[in-house]
Amino acid sequence: MRKTKEFVRMITAFVLVLSMFLLPGCSIGQKSAETGATNPKAADEKRTITDTTGKKVELKKDVQRIAVVPIPWASIVYSIDGSGKRLVGMHPSAKQSYEKCILKTMAPEMGTASTSFVDNDFAIHMEEAKKLNPDIMIVWDYQEKEIEQLKSLGIPAVSLKYGTLDDLQKGMEVIGNILGKEERALKLVGYHKENIKYFDSKSEQLKTVKKPRVLYIRDEQLKVAGKGTVNTAFIEMAGGENVAKDVPGQWVNVTMEQIMAWNPEIIYMSNFSGFKPQDILENKIKGQDWSKIDAVKNKKVFKTPMGIYRWDAPCAETPLMIKWIAKHQQPEIFKDYEMESDIKSFYKEFLNYSLTQEEIDTILQKKLNK
Repeated sequence: MRKTKEFVRMITAFVLVLSMFLLPGCSIGQKSAETGATNPKAADEKRTITDTTGKKVELKKDVQRIAVVPIPWASIVYSIDGSGKRLVGMHPSAKQSYEKCILKTMAPEMGTASTSFVDNDFAIHMEEAKKLNPDIMIVWDYQEKEIEQLKSLGIPAVSLKYGTLDDLQKGMEVIGNILGKEERALKLVGYHKENIKYFDSKSEQLKTVKKPRVLYIRDEQLKVAGKGTVNTAFIEMAGGENVAKDVPGQWVNVTMEQIMAWNPEIIYMSNFSGFKPQDILENKIKGQDWSKIDAVKNKKVFKTPMGIYRWDAPCAETPLMIKWIAKHQQPEIFKDYEMESDIKSFYKEFLNYSLTQEEIDTILQKKLNK
């Protein structure tokens, strides 16, 4: 009997000692399963994506802090993510656009995004970039030197190309991969592709009509959209002819004499400058005489729309921009298209936002385009 009691005490003591070692481990394992916070491996998990240049980039599995160098792409990150919470940095020009457009109402959280890490010419300040502690930085494909510098700081860089609508669509797919929102990205890309098909369906009709001469002007310094801009493609898809289509480069300075020789029938004014149609229609710009230009005589000078970003550049709303241009250039061919209802449905379906009529009017710059 005494031996039996001694044996029971020994077993009990053994179990107690064993539990002292096992219970903390169980507690830690449970916490890891529930929160992941105490599992060091969770924070180190990586994945690899391919950017638009074909380069493989290793990222955190769960990217939470994103800095964006290319101007339009902060708004595209918002479009695909459905929020601006992950954006810790954006280009100063993107921030200027944000302050003036509806995105400020839709995503107030983006107001805290820093602009100090990048200059207007896209030069990246490495010390400021490091302070942001981004999980990833989105850059232009030509910024090879900066990509290596970022790599030395432990900041993965994903490259985007500029130049075609295909580049835009591929870039949106890459953003979807970064965010883990592949389905949302593909849905938006699908909308873009559907609209290209819509314009393809008009191509035969467009072959037989007169193409209006169109000038796309960026600012008061007479910087115009040249051969290298996607704006030329916008104009041509919508049945117009860019008068500066043979000027090499993207946004190029020209003279007033050259514009008079081109004599555009329609003028589009970008949102990269605060100038207004009245400045041209009423000859308010010092040293420039627009009075003899056909577009001015016929009052066909328009400020381009501005949604969650300037529609001047490739962006989430580019299909809307091309159709807006089409309504001005070939109204008869595109009379089946209803601009305002399309904008409203786009915002609802892709941005989960219900526009008011006043907001639609603001996007379309109706006060300026009277």
